[in-house]
Amino acid sequence: MKRTPYLILVLTAAIFNPTWAQLRMADIFTDHAVLQQNTTVPVWGWSKPGSNISVNCSWIEGQHFKAKTDATGKWRVALPTPSASLTPHQLMVTDGQNNILLSDLLIGEVWLCSGQSNMEWEIKDSGYTPEQTKAEEYPFIRHFKVNHAVSLVPLDTLDAGEWQVCDAESARYFSGVAYFFARELADRYQIPIGLVHSSWGGSQVESWISGEGMANSTLFKEYWRRFPETWAEADQRSLGKVKKYLLGNEHISPTPEEEAAYLQKDYDIGQWRKVNPTFAWDWQQIWAFRGSGFMAIDVDLNNRDIAQSAQLHLGRSDLSRAIYWNGQLIWSGHQQEALELILPASSLQLGKNRLLVKQILGDARGWVEMGLKGPADLFYLKTTSRKISLAEPWSVMASFNEPLHFIHSSNNLGVAVYNAMIHPIQDFPIQGVIWYQGETNAGRAFEYRQSFPLLIQDWRRIWGSAMPFLFVQLANYEAGNGNSNTGSEWAELREAQAFALRLPNTGMAVTIDIGESKDIHPKNKHDVGKRLAWEAMRVAYGEDLPTCSPLNPVLQFQGDSVIISFPEDTPPLTVHDKYGYVNGFELAGENQRFHYAKAELSGQRIIVRSSAVAKPLAVRYAWADDPYDVNLFTTDGFPIAPFRSDDWKCVTEGRRFE
Repeated sequence: MKRTPYLILVLTAAIFNPTWAQLRMADIFTDHAVLQQNTTVPVWGWSKPGSNISVNCSWIEGQHFKAKTDATGKWRVALPTPSASLTPHQLMVTDGQNNILLSDLLIGEVWLCSGQSNMEWEIKDSGYTPEQTKAEEYPFIRHFKVNHAVSLVPLDTLDAGEWQVCDAESARYFSGVAYFFARELADRYQIPIGLVHSSWGGSQVESWISGEGMANSTLFKEYWRRFPETWAEADQRSLGKVKKYLLGNEHISPTPEEEAAYLQKDYDIGQWRKVNPTFAWDWQQIWAFRGSGFMAIDVDLNNRDIAQSAQLHLGRSDLSRAIYWNGQLIWSGHQQEALELILPASSLQLGKNRLLVKQILGDARGWVEMGLKGPADLFYLKTTSRKISLAEPWSVMASFNEPLHFIHSSNNLGVAVYNAMIHPIQDFPIQGVIWYQGETNAGRAFEYRQSFPLLIQDWRRIWGSAMPFLFVQLANYEAGNGNSNTGSEWAELREAQAFALRLPNTGMAVTIDIGESKDIHPKNKHDVGKRLAWEAMRVAYGEDLPTCSPLNPVLQFQGDSVIISFPEDTPPLTVHDKYGYVNGFELAGENQRFHYAKAELSGQRIIVRSSAVAKPLAVRYAWADDPYDVNLFTTDGFPIAPFRSDDWKCVTEGRRFE
């Protein structure tokens, strides 16, 4: 489909006039936009204060909608929209001197697509081919990407953006989840689908809640009362958080002499925090810090290891590095790619050897991240006798005596993402929301029971309706190898997500079967979108469908067994196992110690037993970070949702957003 410029302006010299002397529309209105059907769509923008604005649209012929700009230059009109159709329309705005013409507008269903990286993940990143996406068949699916931005105050404008018509090339940059969701609805109802995509990888739920939402909540009222007025104040708070996390006290700082001692081979690093070396500090509770820092690991060598030289392999780094082995500098420089060094036999010692990497911010420019990065197979020490993995946790400490700063990104503060990425579009009518977020909040999963419903209620207040809110329950992923006995943050986050179903007009897509143990970004976005679309058909469009994944099991404890059934409208259950065994169940008795249990499907009932638990008091299903082997499904192809019968203490209780 041929694209036309999204603005036709008569006086182009004033386009960038910050006083809005030039006629302008809100950024969400461009060529190829989709407007919500059967409602009143506010259309707004700016021009010279006191200007008379006239708006006409091709779906209401012969009628001019009038407005006058206020003292700030803002104008606004309300346009009724008809039922959805594939007929393209035009809209013209004039202030008597300048004109704006928008072409190829469609009337259909608009969905806001938000969350963190698994919503942001583009089709190209999952490797889908044009043959798989069939994007050329859906020019009436349109996608508007909101650029990343943060602000301490609510903004009226976006950082650019334009509506994209779906085709084989443009669709590569669409949200994968959102596209496959839209494709299911487009196939079902043969209407235009507009996707307003406002997400940010790694973002926490608190950043998406409005200031008013926080102010009116018991949970975040005090946080909002202390909200910083400047980024300098915000940076000081970030520094305090880093110090509290790394040093245990936000009001202390090591001296330069104390930091210099970190390089000594016998320095006690027992109190340093542990991180996974394969990804950046930002995602390991050292958020937004940019400066110099230390990473250390001790390696035990035997007589065979030290007989000859060894090869040291380290991951990538954005910053300059100084590498110390047993207190001696063995390499320094800047090399972003994986590093390989030879350690002579004379430098190897029997027993403990200290490897320390000092990262140096120096004059680094552009985007950099703290920490080492790369797959686990880039981290190892190869001696003549064996290969020793260095992908185990390293001890880390920041430098507080060398230059440092904080980037202003998604998780510095609550509210800041809402201010810049939701507030500018909050007057744009939508049918509902699809949401994929929670990984970043897993460490505060118990609190998510309150913070996530607060987000839903806050956005419904902002849009003025109890609009459908559909979300993705976290997929299986080997986050911290958590389980029922060690505690699982991810299982607790999934439970918190399910609690949000107590709100009306909500739906949850269960993805416990389509994650990837070693990748937090599973490639399969097709099934995620399909399951969200099923919930949309049920919640938003009133189709007589059961929830895509069965919920609310009925439990009977009988002697050494637990018998589990589901509501009558649950589709037939099936086990993806040739022997008929159901994986993922475990039982516990009064000692609260869980044991794997044998489970069998008998009709629509699951019978669970464990020889290790004579009298079970609790049953859990798929209760782990990575319950990769779940195999209980409906005949529609949807997995059973994780659950537990007990209310025993969660490992994330007491952790609070600060």
